[in-house]
Amino acid sequence: MTKAIVKEYDRLSDRVTFALDLPPGTERDTALHEARKAAKRTRYATEPARDALGKPAKRLGKCVKAVQKVLGDHQDSVVARHALREIALAVHAAGETGFVWGLLYGQEQAVADRRERELPAVWADASRSVLGKALDR
Repeated sequence: MTKAIVKEYDRLSDRVTFALDLPPGTERDTALHEARKAAKRTRYATEPARDALGKPAKRLGKCVKAVQKVLGDHQDSVVARHALREIALAVHAAGETGFVWGLLYGQEQAVADRRERELPAVWADASRSVLGKALDR
């Protein structure tokens, strides 16, 4: 059971590290989405282990849930910005102003930027060093 958690956690760690090393842009957005999916798998791996491992598994699940939330909010912003861009292009093609859509796009970009700035601290809370020996049983 612990091996499965460690495997998923290691995958998550690799993906978060890879994503954070990339410059902002489409490739980083994709890498952050992959990290979100890995966080989800890691979190789900901790759930059946809670009875056997107790608080360490519960704490890891809680920390990884926070990582998943930050990454999920970021991905929601990526999807929203794509939709807003498409709408703005259609509106512009119809001869109308796309100003409002641009403002909304900017707000979503700010959400993504904020979540990217928050990620390192949230990730540190979920790091193996913080959890100590809990994963290495």
